[in-house]
Amino acid sequence: MMRFRPSLFTALLLISLPAAAATAADFWEEAADAKNFGASLTFASDYVFRGVSQTDNKPAVQGSFDYKHPAGLALGVWGSNVDDAISRGNIEIDVYAGWGVTVWERLSVDASLIYYVYPGSGDDPKKNYLEGHLGVEVPLKEFPLSPKIGLGYNYSPDFFGEDGDGHYLSARLDLGLPYEFTLYGLVGYQWVEGEKSTGKGAGENGEDGYDYVHWRIGVMRPLLGFQLDLSYQDTDSANFLGRDIADERIVFSISRTF
Repeated sequence: MMRFRPSLFTALLLISLPAAAATAADFWEEAADAKNFGASLTFASDYVFRGVSQTDNKPAVQGSFDYKHPAGLALGVWGSNVDDAISRGNIEIDVYAGWGVTVWERLSVDASLIYYVYPGSGDDPKKNYLEGHLGVEVPLKEFPLSPKIGLGYNYSPDFFGEDGDGHYLSARLDLGLPYEFTLYGLVGYQWVEGEKSTGKGAGENGEDGYDYVHWRIGVMRPLLGFQLDLSYQDTDSANFLGRDIADERIVFSISRTF
């Protein structure tokens, strides 16, 4: 009778199974840890998205619920009131999923998908849209004021209002100041290719796309568990949407993370 002789592969498999099971158990134990869950609440004097007021220069109440696994997986939902004259609805809800990692002990890279939803906005044109995001962040703590540089690119195949492909580039610089203050500046460039149109008022090449630059400079500081933020914001085209919702403004917000 032939005696069974375990192969080297079989032996390695038997040895690795307990380790794999332990690793999987650790993963799920970490996944269920309460510290991975978080929420936030924000009160703002205006909800400004890429230089454009979404509340028609009125205050906003915003909140989020987030999950982040130590391995880098992130999920979340965020909501805010908006002005129905802009979105044809009173609420914006953003749902996102992403992944972030740190490489070379310095460079952080993240990628995510964001779905913007406007309940009750109707389908003519459809306001809901999907956007992908890629970002990098580099802290330079060895330099004075501990600067942190962030770069981002967002792409949507059918931007808000069914306006065709949308692209967004942004750059941000944070500087650490005494007494826990942070000074920051951000500049972004949004361009939307537009849908083909041959009707009256169509833009160059029969398209109704647009593009603009916006910028923001502000200071923020934690205080008694809250985050205070005061910023000046503007664009290079205050009336490109036909109303004064993209002009210069000062925005204050107070937020709390739980």
